[in-house]
Amino acid sequence: MTNNELMLNKFFKLLGDENKFKIISELKNGEKCVCVIYKALGLDQTLVSHHLSALKKAGLIDGRKAGKWVYYSLNRKAFKELENLYNNLFGIKNLKEAKSDDCDDAICGV
Repeated sequence: MTNNELMLNKFFKLLGDENKFKIISELKNGEKCVCVIYKALGLDQTLVSHHLSALKKAGLIDGRKAGKWVYYSLNRKAFKELENLYNNLFGIKNLKEAKSDDCDDAICGV
């Protein structure tokens, strides 16, 4: 796999986790502290903190400390890069015509 494919694979694995996906969806509506996130999602605070840590380590979210609170938000630059990677690999302009007549293996003639 290329570096770009590895990066997208990592991203999809992270978002393959339902709770991480829910957190990202919650943060697309703006910056939030952990207490707002866990209450909105009905999840345990320690579980949300664990997922936030993983998302932050992956560079998908940022944390801004204000007093005793940390406010989390999406890392827009990271999501823009991921969007570009996705479009370069899987965008409609890169999809080939699906029709092919080059199968001559006997097992394909089922």
